[in-house]
Amino acid sequence: MKFVQTCLVTGLVIGIPCAGFAQQSKGNPSDIKYCDALSKAYSSLFPAMEAMPASDAVTMNRCDTDTRVSIATLEEKLRGKKIEPPPHESFAQQVEITGNIR
Repeated sequence: MKFVQTCLVTGLVIGIPCAGFAQQSKGNPSDIKYCDALSKAYSSLFPAMEAMPASDAVTMNRCDTDTRVSIATLEEKLRGKKIEPPPHESFAQQVEITGNIR
């Protein structure tokens, strides 16, 4: 009986983090590029000798693995500092396409 409990606990300990990792939303290359641009814009707000909050650094480092959440968080932080986020490439292309059709 102890062996079964040990196996169940081990399975839960290993399985739950793996399931969470599998649900992370990796974005396409243009989203990752946009997230990197947001990270650069946000990090430029902090002087070289002043550290940003650790949670912000973690958000910026997650652009490759959890792109959508990182983009939303960084856009919100930039708007909170009264800075308009840089335009997203795919949005700019859609505006150009729809703007030329008559």
